[in-house]
Amino acid sequence: MTRIILTRHGETEWNIERRVQGRLDSPLTKKGLTQARSLALRLRNESIQYLYSSDSPRALATAEEIRREIQLGRVISEPRIREFSFGDWEGKLWDELRQNYRDIFRIWDSTPQLVQVPSGDNMYCFSEKVWEYFRELITKHRGETICLVSHGLTLKLLVTKALGFTVDEWLKTPMQFNTAVNILEVKGTKINPVILGDCSHLETTGL
Repeated sequence: MTRIILTRHGETEWNIERRVQGRLDSPLTKKGLTQARSLALRLRNESIQYLYSSDSPRALATAEEIRREIQLGRVISEPRIREFSFGDWEGKLWDELRQNYRDIFRIWDSTPQLVQVPSGDNMYCFSEKVWEYFRELITKHRGETICLVSHGLTLKLLVTKALGFTVDEWLKTPMQFNTAVNILEVKGTKINPVILGDCSHLETTGL
């Protein structure tokens, strides 16, 4: 059996400011670092053999907390699990974008998969690329336990595909809050969800 743990980075400065991150980056907040440490403690007994991270600094900083706690030799930096590209929107405030792109956001708020973000990604195409890499990892790490540290929308789309839903059904799967944990078990061609979008490790710390 193959076990895959999917998780999101800790809180960042731009998360607090409600600013679009995408392929751009902002550092973990003090709270975000504490979240990452709590996540690391939660995962220390999961027998993780390989630890992958998006090459975004916020994800790598979160992964480093996990690596240190579980005493792995290194984090494997992987650009193919970066966040969805929000193109021209990146670095801008969500509230300002809603005012400046009202027509687009009428669609985005109900069916974002139909939107081509200006100079950015489309959810259908992005989902397929991330899913292709995910399938590669399943084959490469058959019978092992691996952990991937990635981003909110990337993880949401991965979990959607793993549960057998289409991109159009992405709202059926859990939101991926900071350091949310998803555990999937793969037996043959079947993917079984064990835990989805869980943040219970933050409850005892008041985060």
